[in-house]
Amino acid sequence: MKTAIRILNLEDCPADAELNQAMISARWPQCEYVRVDNQADFIAALEQKNFDVILSDYTIPGFDGRSALTLAHEKCPDIPFLFVSGTIGEDAAIEALKSGATDYVLKHRLMRLIPALDRALREAAEHAERERAELAMRESEHKYREVFESLGEAAFLADEKTGKIIDTNRCAEKMLKCGRGEILGRKLSQVVTAPDDVNGGGGVPFDCMLAGANQKPLPVRAHVSRLTIHQHPLVLWLCHEAGG
Repeated sequence: MKTAIRILNLEDCPADAELNQAMISARWPQCEYVRVDNQADFIAALEQKNFDVILSDYTIPGFDGRSALTLAHEKCPDIPFLFVSGTIGEDAAIEALKSGATDYVLKHRLMRLIPALDRALREAAEHAERERAELAMRESEHKYREVFESLGEAAFLADEKTGKIIDTNRCAEKMLKCGRGEILGRKLSQVVTAPDDVNGGGGVPFDCMLAGANQKPLPVRAHVSRLTIHQHPLVLWLCHEAGG
């Protein structure tokens, strides 16, 4: 959890803003606290995109909390937004949560502010970490796809339990003279015919036949590897023409 945070507070009452700041500074002594009290300054602050959390009163002269929430989501969708208000009613609070507010704290129950901020910051950090993990996974899948497709061997990735092919590459399409849709979902035994004494290849290349639907069997040299992806046992066959 961060020890120094940046807070943007939309609050038209200086006394209430000072009380918010005092509460927050007791928990995060190194926090940077920025108060605005109108729409123009709020938008200008949002443009900086360098805040960790946004606090907002619900009723602002010439402005309102719902509009502030909408603007914040448009410009800074990943920053937690909490209402700190003495006028927000239960129905409005529920509607605000449905519209994307992280939480709300009543001004006469300000002791809830720190726990609410702690939770909001923790959830934001967890969300950011999930997004980083998902991005890393997408990037790794993209790299896998590039490598898989560029292989000079026909590749067949199959579910070890069912024997069904779940992925293949361009070289396999070319060797089998058929489209990918005609390969995926078929059992490996329908595509490659290996000697009975071959036990998953054992890491040693062996000769077998590649059986395409639109051609007679093609002699190939195969290498089989076992791997686990997302705790799922898979088997990878790599085949090239015998003598190639």
